[in-house]
Amino acid sequence: MPDNTLDWNGLKLDGSTAVLGIIGDPIAQVKAPLPLTQRLQRRGLNAVLVPLHVRADDVAPLLQSLHAVRNLAGIVVTVPHKQQVAALPIELLRAAREARAVNVLRRHGQGWQGELLDGAGFLAGLVRNGFEVRGRSVGLAGAGGAGNAIAFALAAAGAASIDIRDADDAKCADLVARLRASGCNAGAWDGESPRDLLVNATPAGMRADDPLPIAPSAIRAGQTVADVIMEPPTTALLALAESMGARIVHGRHMMDEQLEAMADFFAEVLR
Repeated sequence: MPDNTLDWNGLKLDGSTAVLGIIGDPIAQVKAPLPLTQRLQRRGLNAVLVPLHVRADDVAPLLQSLHAVRNLAGIVVTVPHKQQVAALPIELLRAAREARAVNVLRRHGQGWQGELLDGAGFLAGLVRNGFEVRGRSVGLAGAGGAGNAIAFALAAAGAASIDIRDADDAKCADLVARLRASGCNAGAWDGESPRDLLVNATPAGMRADDPLPIAPSAIRAGQTVADVIMEPPTTALLALAESMGARIVHGRHMMDEQLEAMADFFAEVLR
């Protein structure tokens, strides 16, 4: 029999390849497929990650039907589906339960097991860039899946206060209430007053005509301003903050730190 394995720049693809999908809407901006595939294959795991453009109404039926694809081992979940997936009847691990959001799913029995790696990845990116969270004030734009993950990770790392703003008042109030219940000093934020750390955890910045998620009045020289957006690499918010003398942390740092954690998560079902 001929060897039909495709080996392209060291990557393997054949009939034994396990498939991972990444779902989102939109999906063209995602950066994880190639680097996560590379990390998995460097570990000797024959797997690939492929992008899947899925709208919100299709998420639940898709996940149910994908279980019939026997070589599909797991799913990465990106905007705007993280909270929606967490509300489905699946097993949630600790971080996902705490933040009520999911960004990775793996096969587990007849269903899925979900976890949230955004918060740990974001925190590790901050630390690697020299920011000390303990005792610092935080202004966080976004109470969605990424915002929840980041808020709880920063709280666990000892942030002195975390103040939240979101276009959805109910989501904002819910996150503030859960942070307070966990012992964190949390409140609502106008997005205009300064804090030691400013974080954009919203999709604002992906398009050139998006409004700034944080007002220029909140930015000061010497602050740290971080964004979860990965495309474009430097958002309008980060460009403005850098021009005003703030230290900036790009979205890619969160993803870089998450990739190894994702590889660990999926390795358990790929071996």
